[in-house]
Parts: sequence; structure tokens; C-alpha cells
Amino acid sequence: MINNLFKVLYFSNGALSRRDGVCPVSVRRATPCASDCALTGLAGIVPQGRHFINRMLQLTDKPHKLLLTLLVLCASLSTFGQNNADGGVMLLCRPCQRDSILLRWAPTDKQTWDLGNQYGYVVERYTLLRKDKLPEDRIYQLLTPEPLKPATIAEWERYEDNKYVNIAAECIFGESVTPPLMMPSVIAQKHQEEQNRFSMALFAADQSVVVARLSGLFAVDKTAKVDEKYLYKIYIPAPDSISIDTAVAFTGLSEYQTLPKPIDFSAHWEGQKVQLSWNIQYLNHIYNSYIVEKSQDGKKYNPIDDNATVQVADEDVRPDYAYRSDSLPDNRSTWYYRVRGVSAFGELGPPSDSIVGHGHIPIVSAPVITNKEVIDNKQVRLIWEYPNDMNESITGFRLYRSNKPTGTKDKIYESKSPTERTYIDIQPDITNYYALSVYDDETEKFTAPTYVELIDSTPPLPPLGLAGAIDSMGTVHLSWNKNKEKDINGYRLYRSNHYDLEFILITTFVLTDTAFTDTVNLKTISKQVYYRLKAEDLRMNQSDFSEVLELKRPDITPPLPPIIKSIEDKKNSLVITWINSSSEDAERHHIYRKSTADSAFLLLTTVERRTKKQKERQKNKGKEERLEKQSSYQDNTVQPGENYTYHIQAEDDSGLLSELSPAVQKKGPGEKSDEIVLKKQLDIEVITLNWTVNSKKKVEQILIYKAIGKNAFKIYDDTTAGSYTDKVTESGETYHYQIKARYEDGTFSALSNEIKIKM
Repeated sequence: MINNLFKVLYFSNGALSRRDGVCPVSVRRATPCASDCALTGLAGIVPQGRHFINRMLQLTDKPHKLLLTLLVLCASLSTFGQNNADGGVMLLCRPCQRDSILLRWAPTDKQTWDLGNQYGYVVERYTLLRKDKLPEDRIYQLLTPEPLKPATIAEWERYEDNKYVNIAAECIFGESVTPPLMMPSVIAQKHQEEQNRFSMALFAADQSVVVARLSGLFAVDKTAKVDEKYLYKIYIPAPDSISIDTAVAFTGLSEYQTLPKPIDFSAHWEGQKVQLSWNIQYLNHIYNSYIVEKSQDGKKYNPIDDNATVQVADEDVRPDYAYRSDSLPDNRSTWYYRVRGVSAFGELGPPSDSIVGHGHIPIVSAPVITNKEVIDNKQVRLIWEYPNDMNESITGFRLYRSNKPTGTKDKIYESKSPTERTYIDIQPDITNYYALSVYDDETEKFTAPTYVELIDSTPPLPPLGLAGAIDSMGTVHLSWNKNKEKDINGYRLYRSNHYDLEFILITTFVLTDTAFTDTVNLKTISKQVYYRLKAEDLRMNQSDFSEVLELKRPDITPPLPPIIKSIEDKKNSLVITWINSSSEDAERHHIYRKSTADSAFLLLTTVERRTKKQKERQKNKGKEERLEKQSSYQDNTVQPGENYTYHIQAEDDSGLLSELSPAVQKKGPGEKSDEIVLKKQLDIEVITLNWTVNSKKKVEQILIYKAIGKNAFKIYDDTTAGSYTDKVTESGETYHYQIKARYEDGTFSALSNEIKIKM
């Protein structure tokens, strides 16, 4: 029977016999787990491993050299493991919670399996640590006086009720029939059969620790001590002419960890059936099979059958989840399910979180609305039909409503009574599109929309919040507030070039948004454009007009520049007189001044072309007033004998600026009697400023001006002392300083000379 099974079923190597190319030596600790033991170990494949380890251990004639030797050993094992392609043995260890360590190993290929069955396996142990120190006594112990080989057939027969025992026994002791004609296809079939025999034997050992022990692939070290750690070595005592890799593992009883419970356990409930799944990706190095259990009360659980679940996959494919289905006697009873992992050592891990549920008949059809009734033009009654035999499989019904046939509908009612078949909407809209659904925990089926309308003759309120702006290209951006009526269908937008003339409808269609983009001609004598709105509901009832929105067309032409007519002396000041810009929309003039101490022109003042009273009269009367053709300004901040240059620039009511007027220069009245000389003294991160002020006036205060790099001068500080010290925090910058004196009479001196300091 087994031979026939080999012909139709192929298993890749089991969890212990899986080989992903060359496996370098590395220390691996498994995830903490449940039961009595923890999976942990250093597993590797080493060429001529037992001879190599013996040579290395012979070098350690003194205990204090052992740790260094072990480090060299692990590094050497890793290097050799990467270069060897022969067969070998892989080893797993499980320190138990009390006083023993479980050992499980497996050959990596068919040839090594045959050699292991022939010569057996030797288990050796080296005590490397005792109480976290290197021991001084003998560190070597042979755990198998005789190599472990498959047990005799008589001993296998004691477990004939174990199906995995029968499978493994047939694989080990069963005879293979050799066909008389050795054609290539027959040879390939024969080779595949031998590979299947090897894979099935290891699979059976993975599923049953009894099989592993009978196969010579399992041992228990009951002499382990809590305060010691060991290096275990497994090898096949074959002749030296045969190269077989050796497996080693480093562990101790203190490495005990508990097994984990399975994760991501979920269920999909169907009609008298449940589909179960759980994650195996993160625990496949611990569990090689799983047992699914179920219960009716959530307390007493039993396996769903005698077979453990093994997720079979194609070669080189590692699935993330395992799947199992179970039949249910009915759809009404409640069932609890959980899953437990089984390790390669035959340990049963802790159960996963339980899942509870019951079967149900899938929803395949939607309810049908059979009657709709308007009650006193205020309420709507809906009546529907749905098969009564589905009441046990559904949760209830949901009703959705919208005032439009398409788009999102709002849920207005949810029933958890499967027997309900009617509902009254006490707050319907004027226009209603109803969608009814039946639902359960996973499915929701909808009816087609059902239309119900109430009588409506009331128009909506006028729209509010109409606002907008016109850009320099003549594009008008308009927006307004959305009406609060539920049956609003849209808006009608009107425009006029004059407030008192007729407003023309801009579009022939209803605007459904609360924003609109229009375009107007900027090259027209009309400086303004006017807009207003109407709201329209679904019954085409229109509101009154909104408030009128007035927008000014942008001015795209800057004003003409003014012309400075004269600059005259007047006591200690200069009076600048200029011809105003001839542009009618020029609103103000900006006066700029630059002294010999200034690096750029500075804004001196702004002169409005119209007074506040003139602006109010123009706004109230709506007429342009006659404006003066020229204006003047008295500059009282000039210093005697200082040279000043002036520019004037016009600005219109749109913020457009004219070109600067031609510059005019004038010296301040009186002789220049003040002179300020600024000097510097540089130290580490400190700049000291010293000065002399030659003036007949008494100095009240010194103003310190400072600039960094190419930035403009700004007032930095003030002082009444005769010097000033500044701390510099940024290296690599250029610092500029000037000072100005404020006299006792409130006047100011001109700016001093500028000094530059490169840090």
C-alpha cells in the first residue's frame, strides 16, 4: 500500500529535513513557547565534523583556553559549512523545564538517511560551562554507548495502531521491486520512489515522536544539570572514506522557554460549514502540525478528527496560513473553535484564542418593496417582502435615503429584527429615493432605489454670502453659501454692467456647486460689474434674488508719474512741491529721500490725494470731485548742510505704482556744524566702537545702527556712554556699523561714517 502511495503523493522533506542550500553554522534561539520545553540550539552541517571537533578539543589541554577554542570552532564550522555540498545531519534541541534535554535530528538527503539506517547515530556531549564558568574536570561524555539505529521490526509492531509507525516502518523495511527492464523512464520512476520513501519516513517522524525514537532520530539527555551548558554533537560513525556532515548544538536547561500559542486564528461561517485559518509563517520553526479542537460550551474541547493538520505546499513554497474546514450539524447551534501546535518533539502547545459562531445560509437575494404610501404629505410608509425561512440566517434590515437617484445615500433606519417587514419615515424630504437592504455579519444585499415624493410649492430662501474677485486677466471667481433646504437642486447666476439695469442669466443650466468662474472684459468704460443669485429646488421653485455683489474691474494700467516742481528752503526744513500724477485714479504719492550717508532711497512719507471728507462725499454722491493739480510736503528732518536727493512715485486705487519721478537734489539749509567720527577696536568675539562728536549741541543719546552681510542697516541699540561693546556669535560674517547722535533739543545728527569688520 505504501509503495502505491509513493506513486501518487510526493512530500518535500519535513520540518527537520528541509534544506535551503548550504546552512552555515549560527546560534539560533526560537520564539518563546508553551508546554514544558523550549526550542533552542546551534544547528549546523560541518564537513568531517567529528574529526574537526576532536582536533579542536584536543588543543584545549587547559580549561581556561576552552572559551577561545569554542569561538574559533563556531567560526570555522560556519566557513566549512558554506563550502561543503555533501549530505549531513541537522539537529534540534529542547531543554525541558526540569531535568532533561530532548534531541531530534534528521538526515538531509536520501543517501545520508540510508547511511544512518546502516551505521546508526552517535550522540556526544561536551560540558562547556558550569555555573557560568569553565569546568576543570572531564568535559566529554558519550550519550549513546551503541549507535542509535532503527528499532527491530518486533519493536515497531508494538505500535501497529499508530498509522505513522506503519508508514515509517514500510519506508525503512519495505522492499522495493526492481523492474527487469531499466529504461530511463523506469530509472527516473525508481529514483522518485526512493526519494518519496525517504520523505515519507521523515514526515512520519515529524508527526510522531514515537516514530522518531523507533527510527533512531530521537534521544533524551536525562543527566543534564541546571547550572551547566553543553555542546551536543550528532554524527554517523561511517568509514572515514565517506564524507558526512556533523550536526552540533549548544544549549542548557537554563535555556528553557515556553511554546507560543497560534496567532491570527479566524473563521468564515457558511451554511452548515466553517472555514478556519491561522498563521503558520511565524511558528513554522516550532510546529510541524496542528490539532483543531471544537466545543459547544467553550470549556470542554475535543479534536475535530484523529488527524493533525499539515499544510501541504509545492516544493520551495512556504505558505503563510494553514486552512481547515469542518461541517456543522445545523445553522442554529453555537460552536467554539481553537487550534494547538504540535512540535517536532511531540509536544502539544497551548491553544489559540477561541472563535465562536454558528453556521448560516448565505444571503443571495435582496428584499422587495411592495408598497409605498404618503401619509398626510408628512410621512412615508414602506412595506417589503422577504422569505421567512431566511429569518434565522439574517441579522435584520437597513433603510437608506437620498434626495437624488444617484450618489451616496444616508442610513436612516437599522432593524435587528429579522421578522420586520414595514417602516414609517416620519421626516421624509420632499423628494426621496429609498434603498432597502438585508444584512448579516458579512453580507448586505440592496434593493433598487424606490422613488417617493411629497407635494412642494414653497420656494427656497435667497442665497447668502455671495462674494468674489476679479484677477488681472479678467477671470471672476465667485462663491456663496450653500442653502440649508434639503431639496435644493441648484442655483441661477445673473450679471449686469450697471446696478440699475436688467440682470442677464449667465448660464442656461442650473449650477449645482457653490462656486462659479466667469470672465469679463477689462477694456471697457464700465469700471464695475454686478452679480446676484437665485436658488432653485427640485420642483423648480425659485427663490428671490440674493443681495447684489459689486466687483471692480482690475486696473491694469499704472498711473503716470508725478513731477517735482521745486524744493525750497524754509527755516530748518525743505518744502517739496510737485505736480500730481495726471491719472484720475491716482490715490496717493510716495516721497523717497536719500542722504549722502544712506545706501539706498528710504520712504519719507505718503501723501493722500483726497482727504477723508472728499472720499466720504465721493462714496455718498458717487461723483468724482475736482482734484488739485499740485501738492507739497515740508521735510522737517533735514540736517543743515547735508545733501538730499528726492523721488516721488504715484499709486492708484488698484495698488499699481507709477515710475519714479526724475530725481532732484537739495542741500539742507544752514551750515553743517556736526561731525561724528566712528572708530573700531577688535578683540576675540568682541567689537568695541569708539567715537567723537564735534557739535555745539549737547548729546543726549547715541543710536547704534548695525547690518550683517548684505542686509540693510537697522537700529540695533542705544547708549549714553562714550563707547559701545558688541559680542559677535557668528564667524565668517561681515559686520557694518554706523551711529547717529540725538541732541538735547530733540534733533538728530547725520549718520557717521561706516565701518566694516570681517570676523
